[in-house]
Order: sequence, then structure tokens, then C-alpha cells
Amino acid sequence: MFKGYEMDTDSSIKVIGSVFRGAGKDGDFGWMIDQPQYARAFFIFNDNETQWAAHRADPDGTQGCAPGGGNAVIRPYQCRTPPRALGIPTGDNGVGYPALTDHVRTVIDEAVASIAQAVAGTGDTTVYYSSDGHGGLGTGIFDPAPDVTAYILTGIESLASA
Repeated sequence: MFKGYEMDTDSSIKVIGSVFRGAGKDGDFGWMIDQPQYARAFFIFNDNETQWAAHRADPDGTQGCAPGGGNAVIRPYQCRTPPRALGIPTGDNGVGYPALTDHVRTVIDEAVASIAQAVAGTGDTTVYYSSDGHGGLGTGIFDPAPDVTAYILTGIESLASA
């Protein structure tokens, strides 16, 4: 199923892990999302649970549409019609999820379901997420537990066959 950093199954959606290598080039979601070569791409950014929940409660509200740090700089793009990006929580209150609890599983599952629905609605053919360059999820601000990042990555990978 997962081959390197790019998954391509029988579906028409390709999921690609993108490694941040500096501003203004591939891997910089804030730059990529505005480039013409990524016009048919959908982006998944690492979000904090508070702002993710705020966006779910009020899709046009300021808290859920404000740019964040790291790859969450593209958070405002989830408030466009159609959305170009959606977040997936990796922690909250400045701390990565320390364990894969039932609550964390539920939040991640809801985020992945929302992303799958949004991608299906946009007709985008490529989905980008932040990769660490070694087959894992790229995290910079939060440092979630390894079982959490593995679960998130499994959810993201499932989009290739959605």
C-alpha cells in the first residue's frame, strides 16, 4: 500500500508526502498552494485541536480561519469555497498528543473523513501532506507520540484509495 513517500493505488487520487526544505520552494505549503502547477492539489496541514474544532463549529469563523505556524500557515485556505486545504490535529495547547487515546483516535478519524469528503467534492487528483522525509509524518511545532503520527499517516494514506 505505502511505497516511499508517494502512494498511488487504483484510485485517481495520489497522496504525496512533501518535505519542507525552505521557504519559497516545493515543500513550503504556503508557497506551493499558490503556484499554478498545484492548482489541482489539496493540502493537509498539521493543526491544533482547538482551531480544528473551531473550524468545524463555525467554518467561516476567525479562529478556524486564521493562519498558524509551520504548515498551518495555509489554514485560511480551508475557509474558501471550495476548500484547498484542511487540517488534521496533531495536538493541542502547544503540546503534541502524548498517546493514541480513544479521544485522539476519534478526532483523527473525523478529520480524515472530512478531508476525504472535501477532496471528493473538489475533484482534486493529488493530496499533499507534510513528510519527515523518512516515511513518517513531518511535525515541527508539536511532537506527537509515535503511535499518534503512525495513526495519522495511516489515515492520510487511506485517501489514496478513497
